[in-house]
Amino acid sequence: MKKYFLGILIFLLLVITTGCKKTIIGKWKAIDDDNGYYYIFNKDNTCSYEMIVARLDCTYEIDDERLTILYKGNEKAKTYQYRFEENTLIIKDDTGKDNKFIKE
Repeated sequence: MKKYFLGILIFLLLVITTGCKKTIIGKWKAIDDDNGYYYIFNKDNTCSYEMIVARLDCTYEIDDERLTILYKGNEKAKTYQYRFEENTLIIKDDTGKDNKFIKE
C-alpha cells in the first residue's frame, strides 16, 4: 500500500514540475505590433518569422536566457536575451526594446 501511494506522489510531482516549465516551442504572436507578426519555434530547432507579406525560415538555439537565431540566407546569427513573464514571451531586440509575444 505504501508503494502505491509513493508511486502516485512521484507521478504527481513529475506532472507538477514539468507542467510549470515554460517552453518557447509553439506559435507566438507579437502583442505590441499592429501589423501582426509571429515567431514559430519547433521542437527540432527550426523556426520561422512570419509577417503579413513574407516569411523567413530560421534555426535557433537556446542557452540559459539567450536565444540565438540564424535566419536563412544570413551568414551570421543574431543573439537576443529572452524571458517569460507569466504567459508572455519577451525578446529584447538589438535596440534594447522588449518585444512581447503571446502564445497562440
